[in-house]
Amino acid sequence: MTDVLGDTRPDVLTRTVALLSEATTLERVTEVVAESVREATGADGATFVLREDGFCFYADENAISPLWKGRRFPLTACVSGWAMMHRETVAIPDIYDDERVPVEAYRPTFVKSMSMVPIRTSEPIGALGAYWAEPHEPSTSELRMIEILANSAAVAVENLELRGAVVRRSEERDRAAARVGELETAMFSLVHDLRSPLGAITGFAELIVDAEQGQPGATTRYAEAILHAGERMAGQIERMLGIYRITSGPFAPTAVDLSALARSVTDDLLIRQSERRIQVNVEDDLTAVADPILARLLLENLLDNAVKYTGHREEAVIEVARVEADASLGTFVVRDNGDGFDSADAGRLFRPLTRLHTDAEFPGTGLGLASVARIVELHGGRVRAEGRKSVGAEIFFSLPVAA
Repeated sequence: MTDVLGDTRPDVLTRTVALLSEATTLERVTEVVAESVREATGADGATFVLREDGFCFYADENAISPLWKGRRFPLTACVSGWAMMHRETVAIPDIYDDERVPVEAYRPTFVKSMSMVPIRTSEPIGALGAYWAEPHEPSTSELRMIEILANSAAVAVENLELRGAVVRRSEERDRAAARVGELETAMFSLVHDLRSPLGAITGFAELIVDAEQGQPGATTRYAEAILHAGERMAGQIERMLGIYRITSGPFAPTAVDLSALARSVTDDLLIRQSERRIQVNVEDDLTAVADPILARLLLENLLDNAVKYTGHREEAVIEVARVEADASLGTFVVRDNGDGFDSADAGRLFRPLTRLHTDAEFPGTGLGLASVARIVELHGGRVRAEGRKSVGAEIFFSLPVAA
């Protein structure tokens, strides 16, 4: 397995981060990233694929001859779709010896070997592909570089969404409440400015960690600290935006399968906690009438809390269940056997930026349960908490069960 990268990775990443921070269109983002993937891996071709509902849209490519730019294929009919659905990096040394490859689509092209990396492992928004004209087994370094570029691409695409939100919100507020519009624009600009250095920080830190693998030293410790700080910054940004979206996004209640949503959220959490023993029991047939996006955000916050606060348990046990229902509202609970809390503090849990633990005990932002309370109230329901210190916690919430 030949590693063609040499010392070019930092230069490629430096230039890519700089260009992406200046990009103002999705077309520019896809162009920059496709070019960087090819240069960083020494590949004969690279492509930037976007997920569009059930399809893979080949938005851009940089290759020695045309591939599939501008075309759409079902997620189930191409390797990029497989990478997104399984949230895994794919390396295929021989495309004619892998059942995931739709050989007839590749036969007219130069491609003999390939790799495909999802853009975001949690709910992928696309994929990056690299192709070789000769048989080639992608090295660990090549795959790692594509993954780092995928992280940078995710940040850049989210930045574009924020930029669009800034413009839209500013135009809407200018007519009726100019000052409110200015404050919201400032908030979005702040988040945008935080995200650009975040991409550079985490990208370079990952390179440092890769370089020091197997040789523990100060560099590795510093890089891991940078990564930890970057992850916390990203979490805070997402919590801030989550709070904003609750009251500013479109509200469209419909029948929601809470059991399926809870299991989907759990799958994502368990992937990130694979070293722990965590048992999550989700009752079947939990349904409600709620906005699907907000319902998922609610469960993400509750289950993330449950996983976090059971971190000191040898075996975590988490349950999602229905506790009661009437003609209009159903009451559900997320309970855990974690650190719990003093019952006298139950009323404080749902206040923004209020925390009952220090960062040394359990890191957090103090916004998760505040988001839960706002989502439940928006649906006309109620939320409350019960707990015992060192025994566990129960968060009860009610949602409409009929339109």
